Amino acid sequence: MDRLANGSTVRRIGRRDCLAAVIVAATALGGLPALASELPMEPATKPERLVVRTWGGPWRTTYADSVAASFTAKTGIPVEFDVTDFNEVQVKIAQSVGAGTRPPVDVVLTIESMAYAAQVQGLSAPFDTAFIAAKDELGPLALPAGATNYVNVAAYSQPVVYDPKQVTLPDTMSWNDLFDPKYEGKLFVTNTFPSLLFPLAKAMGLDPAKDDLTPVFDKIAGLKANIGAAGDEEEFIAGIGAGEVSLGITLVGTAMEVEGLKWVVPTEGAVVSTESIYVAAGLPEDVNYWAQMFVAEALTAENQGKIAAGIAETPVNLKAPVPDFMKGDAAFPVTPEEIAKYGIVVPVDVEARNRDGWQAAYSAAIQR
Repeated sequence: MDRLANGSTVRRIGRRDCLAAVIVAATALGGLPALASELPMEPATKPERLVVRTWGGPWRTTYADSVAASFTAKTGIPVEFDVTDFNEVQVKIAQSVGAGTRPPVDVVLTIESMAYAAQVQGLSAPFDTAFIAAKDELGPLALPAGATNYVNVAAYSQPVVYDPKQVTLPDTMSWNDLFDPKYEGKLFVTNTFPSLLFPLAKAMGLDPAKDDLTPVFDKIAGLKANIGAAGDEEEFIAGIGAGEVSLGITLVGTAMEVEGLKWVVPTEGAVVSTESIYVAAGLPEDVNYWAQMFVAEALTAENQGKIAAGIAETPVNLKAPVPDFMKGDAAFPVTPEEIAKYGIVVPVDVEARNRDGWQAAYSAAIQR
């Protein structure tokens, strides 16, 4: 474990963090393919089951009760879930593609950077948007430019979260306020770069796609005295629950797991990231068809509403029912206008091209 300036430690990378071992080719992709005009012909055969990789806990139960349930009702095909770590699954798919054998899962629910990596590396099948009956209902995050092999199904932000019993934050604040000496040793930061790097870059007027971000890493290094811990969602919950930190940057859904916590989206906005679904490469033709049908089922307004309520992530279908707890909360931007006002969205290819260098610089900035 790496030790911080004040003696606390940087621990493991969380479920949403793409491991440094994953090599993402820095390939510039073009725009979206032309939308197919009609649905492909239904195959004569159906698989005995469809295997979908997801996370455990609320992800598994929510997808089982929503997308899987409606998919099975419409097709008669049962859905089984595999909760293997998304990095491990992607490695296994790569091995299957290399060996010319069928992959261990048919559909993969993951984070967008991993879906993008799978696309670039040829580990996913091209997705035919003709399967999506709800195309006209989708917001801008669902089908990002350059995504030919995956769709985004939910979004989440990472605001500043705090315990009001230990500290009070104003309703309006800047990311620069985190440098105040009164937070010495009390700030939690993620151990991967996006949640802090991109907001500070915006505050400094720098564009990650065009500008040298060295000044941002230098600024982050000036935050060391305030950092009490760095880690993933579980470390945040443990640290703030024990009173070791009083505020930090984490997923708003994670903050909702701890009673009494509050959060603020600073004036510059908060990073908005997405979860994605792709169909594994190398499937039999009939399985590929039904797997794509499953992906499309995840984008219906009804299922999008159930996903939002079940895992506290915003829907990408603009017709989906939005849970009451999300309405009017800047940490849950849904519409294009809300995303533009409260969100910071960095194109996945920009992040992929710079991931290794940015992660190394960020890790160095928050450590001795």
